[in-house]
Amino acid sequence: MRSTAFYARILLCAALLSGSALAYANGQGCDIRQLSLSAEQQDQLRRLRADYRHRSEALLMQMRSARQYAAGGPRAVLTAPTFDENLARHYVNGKYALQMQREIESLRAQHAMFQVLTPQQRQEWLLRCVQS
Repeated sequence: MRSTAFYARILLCAALLSGSALAYANGQGCDIRQLSLSAEQQDQLRRLRADYRHRSEALLMQMRSARQYAAGGPRAVLTAPTFDENLARHYVNGKYALQMQREIESLRAQHAMFQVLTPQQRQEWLLRCVQS
């Protein structure tokens, strides 16, 4: 069964893919549109979202494939005559490596989008939206 944190991450990624990227940072409803973006900034953010969407879709496909491949992992660990820590590590690494990569890609996209903002917009957005 999926954890609440997993679904929260999915919702965060969906927010990035929406028309208002960075709009709901940390669940605070921080709408980047309140920063009076220029047309050029809006265009840059659109391109960044499209690039992120492409990378994210590729990772999702890899995650689906890995999930099918890893389905037998727990059985192999549990049915071994002795506990094989290396086998367990291999299973756990395979299970979570792609999720970690997806989180990294999400942060990469957020960082790139943040860099589009002017120093004043960054400061305003950080003060309003990001908790320490």
